[in-house]
Amino acid sequence: MTIKWAVALTLGLATLLALVRLSLWHRRARKRGEASPVRLALLMLLQPVVSTLLYCALFPPMEGGGATDLRIATARTSRLATTADGSPLILLPEASAMAGGEATPDLATAFRRHPGVRTITVLGDGLGQRDIDAAQQVAVRFDPPPLRPGILNLTPPPTVAAGGRFVVGGTLTRLSGATIELIDPAGRVTDSIAAERDGHFLLAGTARAAGAVSFTLRVRKDKRVIEQADVPVWVTDSAPPRLLILAGAPGPEVKYLRRWASDAGFDVTTQMSAGAGIALGDAPVALDAAGLRRFDVAIVDDRAWTGLRGPLIAAVRGGMGLVLRAGGAIDGPTRSQWQALGFGLTGPGGVAPLALPKASEEALARTRHGIGSDESPVDMALPEDLAPDVSRLGLAPGGGEAVPVLRDEGGATLGMWRAIGMGRVALFTGVDSYALTLTGRRDLYGDWWSALLTSVARPAPSSRMIPGVVWAGERMALCDIGDDGQVEYADGARTKLVPVAGCGAFWPAKAGWHSLRVKDGLRLFHVQPRDALPIMRAARDRQAMAMLSTATPDASAAAMTAGTPGSAWPFWLTWLATSALLWWLERSGIGRRKGGSSMSAET
Repeated sequence: MTIKWAVALTLGLATLLALVRLSLWHRRARKRGEASPVRLALLMLLQPVVSTLLYCALFPPMEGGGATDLRIATARTSRLATTADGSPLILLPEASAMAGGEATPDLATAFRRHPGVRTITVLGDGLGQRDIDAAQQVAVRFDPPPLRPGILNLTPPPTVAAGGRFVVGGTLTRLSGATIELIDPAGRVTDSIAAERDGHFLLAGTARAAGAVSFTLRVRKDKRVIEQADVPVWVTDSAPPRLLILAGAPGPEVKYLRRWASDAGFDVTTQMSAGAGIALGDAPVALDAAGLRRFDVAIVDDRAWTGLRGPLIAAVRGGMGLVLRAGGAIDGPTRSQWQALGFGLTGPGGVAPLALPKASEEALARTRHGIGSDESPVDMALPEDLAPDVSRLGLAPGGGEAVPVLRDEGGATLGMWRAIGMGRVALFTGVDSYALTLTGRRDLYGDWWSALLTSVARPAPSSRMIPGVVWAGERMALCDIGDDGQVEYADGARTKLVPVAGCGAFWPAKAGWHSLRVKDGLRLFHVQPRDALPIMRAARDRQAMAMLSTATPDASAAAMTAGTPGSAWPFWLTWLATSALLWWLERSGIGRRKGGSSMSAET
C-alpha cells in the first residue's frame, strides 16, 4: 500500500466517523425540538469537502505538459527530417542549430520542460550514453541512418611482456579493399593487411621496452587516410616465456624455430641429440619432470618424444605447455602414444601435400630479390625448384576434447590442443615448415608457431590493465577498488571517484593513459579522444537504442512522465478557510431552533 492510499483511507474513515456523529446529534436534537435540516445538511456537506481539500494539499494533482510526443535531434540529424510539422523539436548538444528547435543540455531536462511525454522519435545517429537512462521512461522510435565508412570495432591487446608479440583485431564497415596498417610509436609500419570481405582484420606487432605505449591503427583506401586511432599497449617488464626445443637430431627446422622464437621474445633453450650420447645446443638441462617444469612451453619432435614421454607428460600435468611435431612419417608406436593423449589420428598415414594460401607478390619479390635487404632472411633464398615442400602428415588429428588451432587452405587440420592436468598439449602435423621462411612466407611461419605456442604456453600473470574502450567526457565505472580508490592523470594530478552501486564513477576529461591507484597496486587504462573512433561509438549507441526501441516502459516510469505535481498552496488556503467555516458553523447558533442548547454542549 502506498502512502497516498494510506492517507486517503485515513481521511475517508475520519469523514465517515464525522458523518455518523452528526447523524446521532441530529437524532437527539430532533427529540428536543432543536434539529434544523438545513444546518445538518451544511455540516454534512462540509465534512467531505474538508477531507478532499486536505488530501489535495498533501498530494497536489498532476498537471499535464501539453505535448505527449517529442522529436529529439541528435548528431548528424538531417534538416529535412525536422521540417515536418508536428510534435516539438528538441535539440541535444550534439545536434546542429535548427530553426524552431528547443536546445536542451540533456534528455532529462527536456522531460522536465515537457511533462506528460509518452513517446519520443529520435533523429540522427541516436542517443548517447548520457541520455540512455532517461529514455527508459518512455517509448522510443528510432530509424537509424546507415553507418559511415570506418572502424566498426577495435580490440586492443591485453598486457604483453617486453619483446613479446601481440595481435590487434577489429572490423571495418563499408570499406571493401581498404588497407589497414599498424604503426609503432617510432612511426614505422609494423604490419599491413587488406581487410577481409566481412571487414575483419588482424594485425601483429612486437612490444619493445616496458611501459605504457600507444601504437596507431591507420585505415587507407586509394592512398587516402580514412580513419586512424590509438591502440594502447601495456608492456610489462616480466621475464620472457621460457621455451625448450627438443629434437632427436639436428636439422633446419630447429635452426629456424630457434631464430623465430628468439625474435618473438622467448627465452630459448635448445637440446639436440647427435647420437652416441652426444648432445648439441645449449648447456644441458635436467630432462626430468622437475627440470622440465622450469619451462613455460616445449616443442618436441617425434624422435625426442620416444625417450622422454613420461617426464614430458608429468611436466604438462604440472602446468607446462607442450607442442608435438613430426619430422616425417611417424611409426606405429608413436601414433598409438599420440592417440592415447586424446588425438584421434585417422587417415592413410605417410606424408600428404599441404595447401597453402596464395602469397602476396610483395612477399615473393622480397624473397627472390631481397638478398642483403633488412627484410630478407639471413640465408640466401633458394630457387623454387630446390626449395623444400611444406607437407603434412597423412594422419588427420581429431578427438572430442581437442580444439583446432590451425587449418590449411584446403580445410585440413594442422594443429589441435587439449588439456591434460594443469597444462595443455598440442599436436602439429606440419612437416618442414621452415621452408616457409625460404619462399616468401615468413609471416605465415610466424603465425603458425605463434598460434601454437600461445594456445598451450603456461599463462602469464594476470593483466593489470583495465580492458575496454573509453572516450574522454563519458562516464566509466571502476569496480573492485575499495574505499580509497583514486585516478591519477599523466601529469600527476589525482581525483577521487564518485561511489555508485559498489563501484566508482569517473569522468575522464583528457585523453591518454590513466592510473587507478588501489590498495593492491596500480591498474592502467587508456582514454580515447572525444572525436576518436566515431563509427565504433555510434554503433555502440545504436545497440543500446535498439534495446530501448523494443522495450516498453514500466508503469512507474509512465507515471513519472504523466505530468508534474501542481502547486499545493491554493489547496492549503482553501482547506484552511473551509475548516474555519466548519468550526464556526458548529459552534454558532445559526440555523438552530430557539430553546435548543448548543451542539457542542450536546456532544
